[in-house]
Amino acid sequence: MKDNEDLTVEYGVGWKGKPNTYKIKCYVDTDSEVRSYSIWSSFSGMNVEKIGPTSMKCYTYDMMSQRTNYTFPLYEMKMISKDKDNG
Repeated sequence: MKDNEDLTVEYGVGWKGKPNTYKIKCYVDTDSEVRSYSIWSSFSGMNVEKIGPTSMKCYTYDMMSQRTNYTFPLYEMKMISKDKDNG
């Protein structure tokens, strides 16, 4: 992915049985060209620590500096087309 690009995925089931939608965003440091990623729901996000062949490990910190970890299984994510009419 390039800088400021995003990828929309569905993972898990939320309220009323509808799939949860997330955006995976890419950020590129202009000086070092290092890429970093984050995953966002509608109002909160997590940093991506590592992407493996079957999982994506993420973390975030709350206001009390407590770290929360979550591992997303990639095989349970469904990529969503940006243009659903042509997808």
